[in-house]
Amino acid sequence: MSQAAITLIILVAAIVLFVIDKLPMGLVAFCVPLALYFTGVIGAEEIFASVVNSNVLLILGMCVVGAAFFKTGLAYTTSQMMLKHTKSQRGLMLVVFLFSGVMSGFVSNRGTVAILLPIVMGIAGGAGIKPIKLLIPLVAGATIGADISIIGSPGNLIAKNTIEQFSGGTMTVGFFEYAKIGIPMLIAVGVLYYFFGDKLIAERESGRKIEDNPDYSHIPQWKRTFTLVVMILTIVGMVLKDYLDFLPPIHITACLGAAVLVLAGVLTEKEAFASFEILTVFMLAFMMPLGDALNNTGAGEMIANAVISLTGNASPIILMAALWILTWGLIQVMSNTAACTLLCPIAWTIAEALGADPRAVVIAVFIASSVAVCTPMAIPANSMILEPGNVRFKDFIKPGLAVSAVCFVVSMVLLPVFYPFY
Repeated sequence: MSQAAITLIILVAAIVLFVIDKLPMGLVAFCVPLALYFTGVIGAEEIFASVVNSNVLLILGMCVVGAAFFKTGLAYTTSQMMLKHTKSQRGLMLVVFLFSGVMSGFVSNRGTVAILLPIVMGIAGGAGIKPIKLLIPLVAGATIGADISIIGSPGNLIAKNTIEQFSGGTMTVGFFEYAKIGIPMLIAVGVLYYFFGDKLIAERESGRKIEDNPDYSHIPQWKRTFTLVVMILTIVGMVLKDYLDFLPPIHITACLGAAVLVLAGVLTEKEAFASFEILTVFMLAFMMPLGDALNNTGAGEMIANAVISLTGNASPIILMAALWILTWGLIQVMSNTAACTLLCPIAWTIAEALGADPRAVVIAVFIASSVAVCTPMAIPANSMILEPGNVRFKDFIKPGLAVSAVCFVVSMVLLPVFYPFY
């Protein structure tokens, strides 16, 4: 059996295991490069090569910075300031969605929902609004807002890594590269919720009560100020790297910010280690070898040829739309990180086979992977609102489909504009 065929079998097996969700996701990811090694597709040195990938280090560094932002109460204080200027249900839907979206552009969507959930519950109670009316926009903003920057979600980094690696370094992805699509998409969905949110989201009484007034009075003021300064300098350093060559790579900047916060005593070493999202690291580090194998063995080209043969002489926009819909469908039932990892290399190969600029197609895959809004298991943050908001599975579907349609239209219109195919 050829190496390409073996790689495809492992790819299919990984997809099936992710979808049925009977084994831990991290374990499946860890077993993928092992399977590639024992079948002779990759060498021993390639199994763990991606553990020290710059994108992995970037994730770890920003996990620590984000943890300090939450621990010191800065996230809570900031969100309270943003959410106190409107009392109408439509206004609150819009503010919750947009604030959640902006925050998740710089910290994880799960962290964003965790800090905003008790605040939103408190606001809903005080305003006499059914919590579900604000919780659905909360989690939608947390996943879609990740498209603002390259650190918003692992999928962003996977797309960045695919573009830079497969182009041989001739193409780069800046810190706010994805904002060209992410910000218009966030605005368009915000308009949808403002005008139609009440009709799209079901009416349900609240579930369990969540403490809506956490106490951060024991946190010294200097820790809050210091954390804010470090976070701002870290993000500014990442942004300016695109323009100032003497600055360190962004993953070094993130790790430096993390180290400074621990050295200053804002976080303990134990708290810093506890902040690491190990599952994300596993997904990124141990699924990369599969992407490389798809490219190196010709398996990706086989998939590309199959897709092209099914769509005939379709234009790149049709292929991009097909991959967008495929990715979007997968991530409603499996990890968006896994879907992005599996499909980004395939998207690159398909576009390259057509002689088109692959960036639009790769970015389309990752944008679609962030529209995880139709089921409670699409992302962990979705499941966090089930009990407090008394949210049911079917409550995600109607608003989720509307949000997905808006995101699809925005993606199809703007991607060819910013990344012309030819």
